[in-house]
Amino acid sequence: MFSSRSGIVHREVIELQARPEQVREFITTPERILDYYPSPIEGGVIEQGRKIYCLGKAGVSLLEVVPEQSNEQLLVIKVTTASNIKPPYSEERIYAARFFTMYEDWQMEKTTQGTRLTKTWRDIEKHKMKYLPMGLIVRRSAKAESNELRIAWDRAAGN
Repeated sequence: MFSSRSGIVHREVIELQARPEQVREFITTPERILDYYPSPIEGGVIEQGRKIYCLGKAGVSLLEVVPEQSNEQLLVIKVTTASNIKPPYSEERIYAARFFTMYEDWQMEKTTQGTRLTKTWRDIEKHKMKYLPMGLIVRRSAKAESNELRIAWDRAAGN
Protein backbone atom coordinates (compact mmCIF):
# COMPACT_ATOMS: atom_id res chain seq x y z
CA MET A 1 0.00 0.00 0.00
CA PHE A 2 1.62 3.28 -1.05
CA SER A 3 0.17 6.74 -1.10
CA SER A 4 2.61 9.54 -1.77
CA ARG A 5 -0.07 12.10 -0.93
CA SER A 6 -0.59 10.80 2.60
CA GLY A 7 3.04 9.79 3.18
CA ILE A 8 2.08 6.17 3.83
CA VAL A 9 4.59 3.74 2.35
CA HIS A 10 3.07 0.49 3.66
CA ARG A 11 0.55 -0.81 6.18
CA GLU A 12 0.26 -4.33 7.63
CA VAL A 13 -2.17 -5.92 10.05
CA ILE A 14 -0.54 -8.60 12.20
CA GLU A 15 -2.51 -10.85 14.55
CA LEU A 16 -0.43 -11.59 17.64
CA GLN A 17 -1.02 -13.89 20.58
CA ALA A 18 0.83 -11.44 22.82
CA ARG A 19 -1.20 -9.13 25.05
CA PRO A 20 -1.22 -5.39 24.14
CA GLU A 21 0.96 -4.51 27.16
CA GLN A 22 3.52 -7.11 26.02
CA VAL A 23 3.47 -5.73 22.47
CA ARG A 24 3.95 -2.20 23.79
CA GLU A 25 6.99 -3.34 25.79
CA PHE A 26 8.39 -5.33 22.83
CA ILE A 27 8.35 -2.20 20.62
CA THR A 28 10.95 -0.55 22.87
CA THR A 29 13.06 -3.66 23.55
CA PRO A 30 16.13 -4.09 21.31
CA GLU A 31 16.01 -7.90 21.41
CA ARG A 32 12.40 -7.91 20.18
CA ILE A 33 13.17 -5.47 17.34
CA LEU A 34 16.18 -7.59 16.38
CA ASP A 35 13.76 -10.55 16.05
CA TYR A 36 12.83 -9.19 12.61
CA TYR A 37 15.39 -6.43 11.89
CA PRO A 38 17.19 -6.98 8.55
CA SER A 39 20.55 -8.76 9.03
CA PRO A 40 20.66 -8.08 12.80
CA ILE A 41 23.94 -7.78 14.67
CA GLU A 42 23.22 -6.05 18.00
CA GLY A 43 20.95 -3.62 19.79
CA GLY A 44 20.97 -1.53 22.91
CA VAL A 45 19.07 0.89 25.09
CA ILE A 46 19.84 4.60 24.90
CA GLU A 47 16.95 5.73 27.14
CA GLN A 48 14.83 3.05 28.83
CA GLY A 49 11.35 2.77 27.33
CA ARG A 50 11.97 5.64 24.88
CA LYS A 51 15.09 5.22 22.73
CA ILE A 52 16.91 2.15 21.45
CA TYR A 53 19.33 1.38 18.65
CA CYS A 54 19.57 -1.64 16.38
CA LEU A 55 22.59 -2.47 14.26
CA GLY A 56 22.42 -4.51 11.07
CA LYS A 57 24.70 -5.02 8.10
CA ALA A 58 23.19 -2.00 6.31
CA GLY A 59 23.63 0.43 9.21
CA VAL A 60 22.35 1.43 12.62
CA SER A 61 18.86 2.69 13.41
CA LEU A 62 17.73 4.85 16.30
CA LEU A 63 14.13 4.08 17.27
CA GLU A 64 12.59 6.71 19.50
CA VAL A 65 9.06 7.07 20.86
CA VAL A 66 7.33 10.30 19.84
CA PRO A 67 5.36 11.00 23.05
CA GLU A 68 3.20 13.83 21.70
CA GLN A 69 1.83 11.53 18.96
CA SER A 70 1.52 8.39 21.09
CA ASN A 71 -1.17 7.16 23.48
CA GLU A 72 -2.24 3.96 25.26
CA GLN A 73 -3.15 2.15 22.01
CA LEU A 74 -0.64 3.81 19.66
CA LEU A 75 3.12 4.11 19.78
CA VAL A 76 4.62 6.39 17.16
CA ILE A 77 8.28 5.65 16.58
CA LYS A 78 10.70 7.90 14.71
CA VAL A 79 13.32 5.76 12.96
CA THR A 80 16.60 7.41 12.03
CA THR A 81 19.00 5.21 10.08
CA ALA A 82 22.70 5.94 9.62
CA SER A 83 25.53 4.20 7.88
CA ASN A 84 29.29 4.13 8.26
CA ILE A 85 29.48 4.85 11.96
CA LYS A 86 31.38 2.94 14.60
CA PRO A 87 30.49 2.33 18.25
CA PRO A 88 29.66 3.73 20.67
CA TYR A 89 26.21 4.40 19.21
CA SER A 90 24.47 7.49 20.49
CA GLU A 91 21.56 9.62 19.44
CA GLU A 92 23.90 12.44 18.39
CA ARG A 93 26.22 10.21 16.33
CA ILE A 94 23.31 8.51 14.55
CA TYR A 95 21.71 11.89 13.70
CA ALA A 96 25.02 13.21 12.37
CA ALA A 97 25.44 10.23 9.99
CA ARG A 98 21.77 9.68 9.08
CA PHE A 99 20.77 8.90 5.56
CA PHE A 100 17.02 8.61 6.08
CA THR A 101 14.28 9.01 8.64
CA MET A 102 10.72 7.69 8.74
CA TYR A 103 7.90 7.08 11.17
CA GLU A 104 6.31 3.81 12.22
CA ASP A 105 2.85 3.83 13.76
CA TRP A 106 2.19 0.80 15.98
CA GLN A 107 -1.59 0.67 16.61
CA MET A 108 -2.53 -2.00 19.17
CA GLU A 109 -6.06 -3.36 19.53
CA LYS A 110 -6.91 -5.98 22.13
CA THR A 111 -8.53 -9.14 20.70
CA THR A 112 -9.74 -12.37 22.27
CA GLN A 113 -6.53 -14.05 21.03
CA GLY A 114 -4.14 -11.23 21.99
CA THR A 115 -3.45 -8.13 19.90
CA ARG A 116 -4.26 -6.91 16.42
CA LEU A 117 -1.21 -4.85 15.51
CA THR A 118 -1.63 -2.42 12.65
CA LYS A 119 1.81 -1.20 11.67
CA THR A 120 2.17 1.74 9.30
CA TRP A 121 5.44 2.90 7.75
CA ARG A 122 5.24 6.55 6.65
CA ASP A 123 6.85 9.89 5.93
CA ILE A 124 10.25 8.87 4.62
CA GLU A 125 12.78 11.65 4.35
CA LYS A 126 16.12 11.02 2.64
CA HIS A 127 19.09 13.00 3.93
CA LYS A 128 21.78 11.32 1.80
CA MET A 129 21.82 8.81 -1.03
CA LYS A 130 18.92 10.64 -2.67
CA TYR A 131 18.99 8.22 -5.62
CA LEU A 132 17.90 5.24 -3.48
CA PRO A 133 14.20 4.33 -3.89
CA MET A 134 13.63 4.26 -0.11
CA GLY A 135 9.86 3.80 -0.39
CA LEU A 136 10.33 0.62 -2.41
CA ILE A 137 13.11 -0.62 -0.12
CA VAL A 138 11.06 0.00 3.04
CA ARG A 139 7.94 -1.61 1.53
CA ARG A 140 9.84 -4.77 0.52
CA SER A 141 11.54 -5.00 3.89
CA ALA A 142 8.24 -4.45 5.75
CA LYS A 143 6.52 -7.24 3.86
CA ALA A 144 9.36 -9.64 4.69
CA GLU A 145 9.46 -8.64 8.39
CA SER A 146 5.85 -9.17 9.44
CA ASN A 147 5.78 -12.96 9.60
CA GLU A 148 9.13 -13.05 11.43
CA LEU A 149 7.81 -10.51 13.93
CA ARG A 150 4.62 -12.54 14.52
CA ILE A 151 6.44 -15.83 15.10
CA ALA A 152 9.13 -14.37 17.37
CA TRP A 153 6.81 -12.14 19.41
CA ASP A 154 4.27 -14.92 19.96
CA ARG A 155 7.13 -17.11 21.19
CA ALA A 156 8.50 -14.33 23.44
CA ALA A 157 5.02 -13.79 24.88
CA GLY A 158 4.95 -17.44 25.89
CA ASN A 159 2.40 -18.54 23.29
